[in-house]
Amino acid sequence: MNYQQKMKRLSIAMVQMAIANDPMENAINFLSKVKEAVAEGADVVVGSEMMLSQYVSGDRYEDDTFVAEMIKASQFIVSESKSIDAVLLYGGIACDNDDIVGEDGRIRKYNAAFVVQAGELVWNANKSLRFAVKSLMPNYRIFDDSRHFFDLRKLAAERGASFSELQQPFPVAIHGVVYSLGVMLCEDMWDIDYAQKPARTLKQNGAEVLINLSCSNWSWRKNAKRDQVIANICQQTGLWFVYVNNVGCQNNGKNFITFDGASTIYNPVGEVVVLANNYQHETKVAALDSQRASLTRNEASDIAQMFRAIEVASIGFLATLPTSAREKVVIGVSGGMDSALSVAFFAHLMGANKVVGVNMPYKHYNAAETKDDAAQMCRRLNVEYRVVPIDTIVDATCVLTDIKVGTSQHKTAQAVARMNVLSALASQAGGFFTCNANWTEIAFGYGTLNGDMRGTFSPWMNCLKQDVYRLGEYLNREVYGREVILQSIIDRPPMDELVEAGSGARSDPFDYGNLTGNGYHDQMVRAVVAFRYGPEWFVEQYLKGSLEQKLQLSKGRLNILFPTSQAWLDDLERCFSLFNAAVFKRVQSVPGPLVDKRGFGWDFRESILDRVETTRYKALVRKLRANSA
Repeated sequence: MNYQQKMKRLSIAMVQMAIANDPMENAINFLSKVKEAVAEGADVVVGSEMMLSQYVSGDRYEDDTFVAEMIKASQFIVSESKSIDAVLLYGGIACDNDDIVGEDGRIRKYNAAFVVQAGELVWNANKSLRFAVKSLMPNYRIFDDSRHFFDLRKLAAERGASFSELQQPFPVAIHGVVYSLGVMLCEDMWDIDYAQKPARTLKQNGAEVLINLSCSNWSWRKNAKRDQVIANICQQTGLWFVYVNNVGCQNNGKNFITFDGASTIYNPVGEVVVLANNYQHETKVAALDSQRASLTRNEASDIAQMFRAIEVASIGFLATLPTSAREKVVIGVSGGMDSALSVAFFAHLMGANKVVGVNMPYKHYNAAETKDDAAQMCRRLNVEYRVVPIDTIVDATCVLTDIKVGTSQHKTAQAVARMNVLSALASQAGGFFTCNANWTEIAFGYGTLNGDMRGTFSPWMNCLKQDVYRLGEYLNREVYGREVILQSIIDRPPMDELVEAGSGARSDPFDYGNLTGNGYHDQMVRAVVAFRYGPEWFVEQYLKGSLEQKLQLSKGRLNILFPTSQAWLDDLERCFSLFNAAVFKRVQSVPGPLVDKRGFGWDFRESILDRVETTRYKALVRKLRANSA
């Protein structure tokens, strides 16, 4: 029997499920899916990484009672497998039997995958381990595996063994035929930046199929990147590859993180041949048949994917609220785009009867058109609309603290008063209130810490201003099929209305993107946060004449915004000063969805430090000034 014939007889089930908070609940849910899969003919049933708890659990892994509960749930699966005619694979925590202490001074723990058959844990091929240990530990973005788990590389070094000696497949007998399962955990396949190559090592050690248990968050175009990575592994090893991920939302206290599933089986040449539906709780059973036709991953548009990720993250947030705070969402509606998007979004997510829109004018600072637009939009959505003037609160504050009209303190007093009103109304309604700030505003600190940057949830915290417009247009077109966010709101330039019309600047001091093109300051935020470019890079690209191209701006945009190089440099200094000064606001920020390549919160760790102007930056600035002299 050749390889193709042998693998054709093997039927594998991918269990794609949301992970609950309780380990035993997850074990029971998995076993339920296992029984369904076996009834459909599955020989091997695969769950996801750290399936017995939410992988993003912070320092709860330091709680010995929680770890013990996870191990108990794992033992329950092993015991129940006695009556199940299939091999089970699932992720959880493993500990050494002799209570070895780890590098953190606590009981050593492994991010592990268990192979179970007939009520027993299966040993690997050379009987060096009774579970698969994660080899490659991600310690970037939201991931912090080495903080809690001991990896296979360290274990090999401790034992005086080679990495290959421990990275072994697991042999299992199915219908009288022995199959060698190459079991990996998530990062083990993303090996391009690591010296060790788990997939290739497993192949060298006799693996006949590669099975990757993952807990991989959704990110922009990540599925396409993963397809490329796995196709490369398949082509190098000549093996089938099974990728199993979970769905739903998990959080680290600052970021609500979306998991889209997208569980997939790839044939030995790297073609996608079996696909689970994104975000769906489902179990896919399939034989590894080389005659299976290749499939195309039909991904939605970028904005549709972003909307879905925010929707799932927001549902995850709602699930964390106590029942006393789930009745209503209270949203300050100014007639601007960010608050309009919040009202339309939560009316869709929770139902219009659960949303309260509150307009809070101060004297005659707020234009009639913005107030009218706020009211009309709420009527279109059948959302409760209230008007609560803040004159009395603001004026009393100013009298008591000697704040003068027209000062920045007077603006702050208005913002604080509005958040106090929203907080009070949310408390009375048994609900929560939103922070409507977007990623660009948060980056530059364009908001009041105890004012409009407060709230219970910040749905647009990882969305550029341009994304806010795109999401609004998507909601109108695809979700509602009609204009609920008024075109006048979309068309109106952003402004704060914190000073009386005609007495000072009311427009936002940034170049935002819109439905027709990118904005310079939007793209600056993404370059700084997502790609980690600093002032040096900006000056260097400006000197080369390539900054517009790098930021994907329309040709000539910078000349329109900044007639001289000194004007551009002044703005660059302004923006980086604002960005650095706003750190203390960001570290106290409201939690929200994580949807871009990087986002504030635990995904972007900041200390409150002064900005460092590098020697090279100063030299580039001198060159720029000399060139323009």
